[in-house]
Amino acid sequence: MGLFDIFNKKKKDVDWEEQTKLQNWNDIVYTRKSVDMDDPVQRREYVESCLLQMQEASRELEQLEFEYNDVTSHLRDMEEIDALPPEQRMEIDACAEKILKSQEQKEKFSKRKSKMTDAEFERMERLWKDARSSAGKLSDAETYQKKIRNDLKRLDSEHEAYLYREDEILSEIENSKRLIIAIGIALFVILVFLLILQHALGLNVIYGYMATILLAAIAVTVLYFQNTNAAQELKRVTASISRLIMLQNQVKIRYVNNTNLIDYICLKFSVNSSRELSDLCDRYEKEKTERARYEDAKKLLDSNEKDLIYMLRHFRVKDPDIWIHQVEALLDHNEEVEIRHSLNVRRQSLRKRMEYNRDIVAGNAKLEIEDMAKQYPSYTQEILDMVSRYEDN
Repeated sequence: MGLFDIFNKKKKDVDWEEQTKLQNWNDIVYTRKSVDMDDPVQRREYVESCLLQMQEASRELEQLEFEYNDVTSHLRDMEEIDALPPEQRMEIDACAEKILKSQEQKEKFSKRKSKMTDAEFERMERLWKDARSSAGKLSDAETYQKKIRNDLKRLDSEHEAYLYREDEILSEIENSKRLIIAIGIALFVILVFLLILQHALGLNVIYGYMATILLAAIAVTVLYFQNTNAAQELKRVTASISRLIMLQNQVKIRYVNNTNLIDYICLKFSVNSSRELSDLCDRYEKEKTERARYEDAKKLLDSNEKDLIYMLRHFRVKDPDIWIHQVEALLDHNEEVEIRHSLNVRRQSLRKRMEYNRDIVAGNAKLEIEDMAKQYPSYTQEILDMVSRYEDN
């Protein structure tokens, strides 16, 4: 014998032991071997245990009978529906088809990928009055924002160019001043040199004076005009810089106001751009339409369910409400057969449990008490009194 066979044998032994235990647990055993019936305490405890078992069985039977009657009533309702004339059955089937379609629409809506969350939908419902116009304002503001940025970039470029030109002019003016000083020094040196030639050497340097004065006059004149032109250009550049600064300030004010408008609209609708807001508006309109359809389908479903309950109650169906939850059984014969089979199985199980509590538990306990009264006639009245108190409770 291999290990596998040994394992199977052990498993079968365990299963047999489990079945034996379950069988023993289901059996109610009455024995008075260890009970001293002449002892009043042991006698009363034994009788009370039998009465308690009868009481427990009685409570269980009440619940089981209620459930059994409910299942039986449901089976009778199915028989009543199957026995209806064709015209009445067609009315019920037509109403059931409407309910089934409404339920399918409701289920389809609940299973769909939601276009919007409830929070988004409620917020848009509050703000819908100006949502579309805000989307247009936001789009215009975004377009205007691009233009303002371009203007600011152009003004910044011009400002930098004028600042660069201003530095150049200031450098030219500074260089002119230095050149004038240099020319003055050179003129002074030349004049001293000419004086030395004239007085020390006795040379005629009149033409030297004339040439020096002429060159100095020309240089001073040229530098004067350059400096004058530079000063005038500096004035124009400075004025242009002032004008650009004023323009920049105006454009910056527009930029800040426009930016604040964009930020406010985005904050108000919890979006980042006009495209998102437009998409949110489109989704809200679609969501609103779908939710309206859902509400209509729900109202129609409620109406059809009421109509079906009314018809079934009119056709002597005792529990018409349950058919709202099993409409398919009215239209699909296989579904009806399956439900009928399930109900029969349940009723059979309930009947078995009722028989067990009535015959095995309560019946054997009653027989045990009767047998005790016969075997111990001296205690019969005491036992009958205990039974009477049990029945009164």
